[in-house]
Parts: sequence; structure tokens; C-alpha cells
Amino acid sequence: MVARVGAQIALLAFAVAILAGLYAGNEPVTVLTRALLVMVAALLIGQGVAYTGRLVLTDHLRQKQRIQSGATERPTQPTGAPTRAGTAAGGRAEAART
Repeated sequence: MVARVGAQIALLAFAVAILAGLYAGNEPVTVLTRALLVMVAALLIGQGVAYTGRLVLTDHLRQKQRIQSGATERPTQPTGAPTRAGTAAGGRAEAART
């Protein structure tokens, strides 16, 4: 993912640099040289941004998985014992039924 995102950003920067250089009326050699430099810089920056995004996404998914697995690993309450959810919503319904 990191390499693909970096390459996409680099190619986009290369295309923009080519168009900007031709629009400005620069010589083709100058345009290509500057576009290649911009492409290399954008590749490094794009890979850095993609790597950071990957770390953030991985951390978020691990935290979400930890929360979900923590919710299912709680010890079960004996039948009839009030729980937080039971006292908040279900407790009133049970009291009304009895």
C-alpha cells in the first residue's frame, strides 16, 4: 500500500510539473529535469504520508479489536443478576413485568 500510494502521488506531481513547465514556456530539458526532481521528492513524501496513514490505521484497528474482544471476554453474570445494561434499560422492563 505504501509503495502504491507513493508512486501515485509521484506520478501526479510529475504530470503537474510537466504541465506547469510547458505552460510557463520553459525548455523541454528544463521541464523534464525539474519534473523528475519533483517526482522523486513527491515519491519520498508520498511514501512517508502513506506509511504514517498505515500506522494510524493499524493502531486504530488494533484498538477496535481490543475493545471488541474485551467486551466478549467479560465474565458472564449469573441469571437474574443486574448488569449495567440491565439496570439502565432492561431493569425497568423486568421490574414492570414482575
